[in-house]
Amino acid sequence: MTSSYTLYYAPGSCALIVHILLEEFGVAFEAVRVETSKGEHHRDEYKRINPKEKVPALVTPDGVLTECVAIVEYLCDKHDEGRLLGKPGSWQRAKTMEAIATLATEIHPLFMRFFYPHYSTSDAGAQGMVKEAATEKLLAWFREEDAKLTRPHWSGDTLTAADIWFTVMARWGRWLTPPANEMGNIRPFYERMLARPAVKRAMEREGVKGFGTA
Repeated sequence: MTSSYTLYYAPGSCALIVHILLEEFGVAFEAVRVETSKGEHHRDEYKRINPKEKVPALVTPDGVLTECVAIVEYLCDKHDEGRLLGKPGSWQRAKTMEAIATLATEIHPLFMRFFYPHYSTSDAGAQGMVKEAATEKLLAWFREEDAKLTRPHWSGDTLTAADIWFTVMARWGRWLTPPANEMGNIRPFYERMLARPAVKRAMEREGVKGFGTA
């Protein structure tokens, strides 16, 4: 089968969201690993693909997309007929995009401050405070979401693209104390997501696990 897409990813990054979606849709794609730990995203050959020097980048028949929100919308509109995102103009689309926007613009930046406090300040003494503040906000948010997660999916009764996104964020939350992916209501949802064949295939290809910090 000829590949329609090429996904550039770093293991366990937000590119995992796109990776899972491609598997869910069963479309042909090539997955290209970018070793960000070795600085490969800063090399000229990758910068020609994504000048932002980040992952993911998705090469499509129409060109290159470099932002998860745009990639998710593009793939869902091309291959999903409104199942995971909702049809354009529908209430489902609006509510799913609202949830995705929260994850992309509020929760992801908090994780950036949690994992990389030096991006926020060069003051070594202040970096600890940046991480601590991010930790408190993340834990408060996950606890709130855990309390509300009483239906089969984070989105409610039906799987949406936001559930895939939340799964990746919950996986990042395994570094928190207590781990987000082991909270009482989040864990059963998370385990159900890990059992999905598309999630399994994407995580196996990336070589990442659902639990633990190793």
